[in-house]
Amino acid sequence: MKRLTGVAMALLVSGCVSSKPKVPPPSEPFVFKSLDLEQQDPKGRPAWNLKSPEARYDITRQVAQARQPRGMVFKRGKANISISASSATVIGDGQAIQLEGAVVITLLGKNPVRITGEQARWIPSQSLMLIDRKPAALDRQSRITAQLATYYLDRDLIELRGSPVLEQWDPKAKGTAKAKTKPAPLRVQTAQVDWKPEQGDLKAPQQVRGLRRDKDGQLNLTASALNGNLREGFVDLIAPVQVRDPKRKGWLNAQQTRWLINDQQLSSDQPFQGAFNKLQGEGQQFKVNLATSTVFIPVGCNLRQPGEELTAQRCQWNWPTGRFQAQGDVVLRRQAYKQITRSSELRGSIGKDGTAVFSSPGAKVNSQFTLPPAQKVAKPQARSAPAVRF
Repeated sequence: MKRLTGVAMALLVSGCVSSKPKVPPPSEPFVFKSLDLEQQDPKGRPAWNLKSPEARYDITRQVAQARQPRGMVFKRGKANISISASSATVIGDGQAIQLEGAVVITLLGKNPVRITGEQARWIPSQSLMLIDRKPAALDRQSRITAQLATYYLDRDLIELRGSPVLEQWDPKAKGTAKAKTKPAPLRVQTAQVDWKPEQGDLKAPQQVRGLRRDKDGQLNLTASALNGNLREGFVDLIAPVQVRDPKRKGWLNAQQTRWLINDQQLSSDQPFQGAFNKLQGEGQQFKVNLATSTVFIPVGCNLRQPGEELTAQRCQWNWPTGRFQAQGDVVLRRQAYKQITRSSELRGSIGKDGTAVFSSPGAKVNSQFTLPPAQKVAKPQARSAPAVRF
């Protein structure tokens, strides 16, 4: 069931003409005080509507020009998506609607999502909306921009094409809304994105590249693909995953990695390798706190640098300061004198030469050295000195 009050009036007026043949005058658009277009679903519930305080209707072309249009799309009879723009061109009784100027499409609910653009083509019968001029999708802490966005309203699906970019702000930071006018601390770009704004599912099936900025520098991130859920606050980076810190000569190679967006954490329960300047490491799992720039290896920590190797149950280090800590069955092996040091805990920091210096404040240490062979003496049966323990 459809209703277009302005068009109905135009048709009524056009029927009142003289029976004498006359040359028809040039058609001029009718001007009405308002436009009210409405459609119902098969069950009689509202499906969508479009209203305007002023409209001009061309009866010959069956085209209406509306000013400041406002509309609503309903889901099972309840308001689900609101629509607004500066102007609209309505073809027929709503077969197609062209929205122009400050287009805003808002998915209503607890955590609303806004899709904005400068131009959108709406085809109500297909539940389809095409935003082809500066489309952007925003929630409280994220923004996705692209060259083209196709919104399938009844499928809860937005296809973003043309180098879409996902930007992320810290939701806990003060003035987050104002901060969105500045470059985002975290920015991820890929070839295409499929997003279900109501459910939150997000997929990027091709290579993704990310950039995270902080006061100390930036991290570059790459992965072969991306899957996640923005409403649940996570994204899974698909292997191979690489993180690079050019300023501090740091890198991380990992398998599938989960990015907890709201908590600003990267984590993986699969083996990885990494380095910080001349100190290289590997482990069975890792967690990275992006807010504090700290790496935590909860299982199977192994650190190496020229002449030294350290193993421990767990390790953590902060890359801006270069400080790190190893705990649980710590074993430090040095090539010099084949020294082996055992402790419950060792700490260290990266020196100016890029190597780590270890210490054990307050912890009990057991060290073993193998001294070099003694010089030959008169007795040929003399042997090397035995190992000495401290």
